Amino acid sequence: MGFSTVMVRIFDRKLLLASVVTALLAGCETLDRLVAPGVEGLLLAPDFTAVALTDGGIGDTGVRSTLDGRTASPESLQTMLTAAIRSKRPDVFVGARGRYQVSAQVIGDDVSKRSKDIEGTTYRWAKRQVKVSYTVVDGVTARQVWGGIITTENETLATYEIQRPTKTSERMLEEIVTALTDTEPYPYPDPPAFTDVVNQNFEGFALNLPYQS
Repeated sequence: MGFSTVMVRIFDRKLLLASVVTALLAGCETLDRLVAPGVEGLLLAPDFTAVALTDGGIGDTGVRSTLDGRTASPESLQTMLTAAIRSKRPDVFVGARGRYQVSAQVIGDDVSKRSKDIEGTTYRWAKRQVKVSYTVVDGVTARQVWGGIITTENETLATYEIQRPTKTSERMLEEIVTALTDTEPYPYPDPPAFTDVVNQNFEGFALNLPYQS
């Protein structure tokens, strides 16, 4: 009797652990979808449903750029897009037999900077914003079934504690040294890497495809 009781308890614990893991994974998927970027100018055909996507799968993927070589190579971007779809949409087959073809075009890669002084601290931000246009075509009917533009961005931050000279002569000397050496005493950080921000974009595309909860 005691042996049976122990076995039941162990079995119950395994069930509980499996339930917790399943709940955590489902929670991660839900969170991903809650923070997925929006789609500008969304085109969605009525017959391009979650069931149609999972039944048909995704075939060819391709990435182009209008940025004159300022991005990664088309081959590496294509690899990143395919990997992002597989990572975020494990429910969708991706391979040569897939029905739907995905093409993406990087149409924006902009870096901007901003700064702010707050109570003796200087903050410097460098932001990168990447914009990608997507088209999904049904390989059977040769008809576009999904389309839109997704924008993703990220920032880096540098902070500096400012110790300003109290004497006029010291302030003048600091300005002269800065002018002569042509250096920025509080430089901006490097912006986020293009590959990091465009990968976020690719993942956002995958999360915006039809999904059945």
